[in-house]
Amino acid sequence: MRAYIQRVRECDSIYLSMVEAAHWFGQRGYEVIWFELAEVANGLLDDDLLYHPDEMVVRGGVGTIRQLLSRAGRPSPPNIDLPPSLSTWIGRRTWSSTLGKIRASVNAEDFCPIHVKPLYDHKLFKGTVVRAFRDLIATASIPTDTPVLVQECVEFVSEWRAFVLRNNILEVGHYRGDPLVFPDVTSVKLAVQAFEDRPISFGMDWGITSSGKTLLVEVNDGFSLGNYGLRGPEYTAIIEARWRELMGLPDNGVGEM
Repeated sequence: MRAYIQRVRECDSIYLSMVEAAHWFGQRGYEVIWFELAEVANGLLDDDLLYHPDEMVVRGGVGTIRQLLSRAGRPSPPNIDLPPSLSTWIGRRTWSSTLGKIRASVNAEDFCPIHVKPLYDHKLFKGTVVRAFRDLIATASIPTDTPVLVQECVEFVSEWRAFVLRNNILEVGHYRGDPLVFPDVTSVKLAVQAFEDRPISFGMDWGITSSGKTLLVEVNDGFSLGNYGLRGPEYTAIIEARWRELMGLPDNGVGEM
């Protein structure tokens, strides 16, 4: 079994996740093969993608995985973000717009801070809180008609990620704020079961407000999850299970005890 791991720069936000994935796939006995993004277009992985898909797994950035799926003739998964079936746990107003509309409204007297992120292409820019026009400077080169997901701002005192594989919560890892403020367990469990058309593996990010409410920050697809303290064998199982699902392969039970 071959585990292809994308090589990224040390300053990249996903660098440590790639290193961890390489280590733990190696520990599981997989042949670890590092690859550069440019090598995808050059067909480095094509032979396995087309003729030996059951003998490989890939850990790469979101855009990289989408390119590989295209080369394999597989559909690209939709962004999950805030699924309608989980509206009960979102707890704030959300809507779609465009960068142009946000830019035009930000100087209005009645403008309130909002969180903005790309609606479809997450690699365009990092999701950010917009309080003033200067907060949009990083998006200056991006077209005005770019669709964005907009959210009413909510201040969280603590944020956690629940790692889910085959409807089972494997771990809940803290990644921001007060580590002693924990999400409501019942809310997390109910949301996992209510999530319609859920992938085989995914991460649910949860925030706790100063008043104690547990709200869904966002859902992240299992093929692109960062690791916030999840044990290596389980982390690589989440990556592998979702990769196989995206490639149309049967579930091989990876990660089952």
